[in-house]
Amino acid sequence: MRVNRVSVIVLTSALLALPFAPTADAAYVMPQIGGGQVGMMGAPMKHTDVSFDGVNISLHVDDTVATPALRPLEPPDEFDPSLAWSVLTDRAYNFQYAWNPGGFITLPQGGSIWVERLHHDAGLEVFLRPPAAPAYAPVFAADGDRWMWSGAMQHNAYAVLNPTQSLYTATYRVYIGDITTGQPLDGYGSAEVTWEWTATPVPEPASLAVLISAAAMLVRRQR
Repeated sequence: MRVNRVSVIVLTSALLALPFAPTADAAYVMPQIGGGQVGMMGAPMKHTDVSFDGVNISLHVDDTVATPALRPLEPPDEFDPSLAWSVLTDRAYNFQYAWNPGGFITLPQGGSIWVERLHHDAGLEVFLRPPAAPAYAPVFAADGDRWMWSGAMQHNAYAVLNPTQSLYTATYRVYIGDITTGQPLDGYGSAEVTWEWTATPVPEPASLAVLISAAAMLVRRQR
């Protein structure tokens, strides 16, 4: 059986690019908005503008910015384990999405704007970023969890450890709630929004073993 040399080269190159490949000396880096080391020039901010007319909440997502991508660091880059953002280690991450004021907002006495997690795809994590505090603390750990938005632009970091799917989503409800308890206040409307991210799935160990075996067989047959 004749094996296409190009197929051997492509498959072997793909395997060598996986995370277990030998790397050079590590270099500490800072997280970038587009994940990996993709800065704002390659991954602009994607705002969800929040507006409140005194009764109802409205949301507008900037559709002019493409769907963000969750990207892992590429060797030899890594995060300093002594710094807060080391929680992103080994994760594909991104923080392009932002909650952003859509204009001047006047809140009712004793009320604030809250964000409630309605649904996250499995494995999707969220970490607070400055100016929110504490920096890189986890948030939205489960459906129904609430977070009080300060009213200032806020880019939280989204991350997945070893992505298993090519698209991840998160759905939220934004509403007026009690400034202390987060309980919804009567008489005010709410709004929902779904955010999306693309990702490159990481082969599971069993699938990876099959790929390695296939590559070895192709090389032997070619020889």
